[in-house]
Amino acid sequence: MNLKINGEIKTIEKSNKEILLEGLLERLGFKPQLVVVELNGVIVNPKDWISTKIKDGDCLEVVTIVGGGSYS
Repeated sequence: MNLKINGEIKTIEKSNKEILLEGLLERLGFKPQLVVVELNGVIVNPKDWISTKIKDGDCLEVVTIVGGGSYS
């Protein structure tokens, strides 16, 4: 299965089971509590990750939330 993830085409090995967004994020090494995910141009609510099916050709943008800032 080919996916576009953060602008890069990645080939994901697909088993007989469908791939769900939550499992894909874990497989890619993302920490679920620290990311925002856009799937094909739409932000996906984290509570929907367990039921969101990933299909060949999907486009994902995964943005990691980083704490910190500057002190003036």
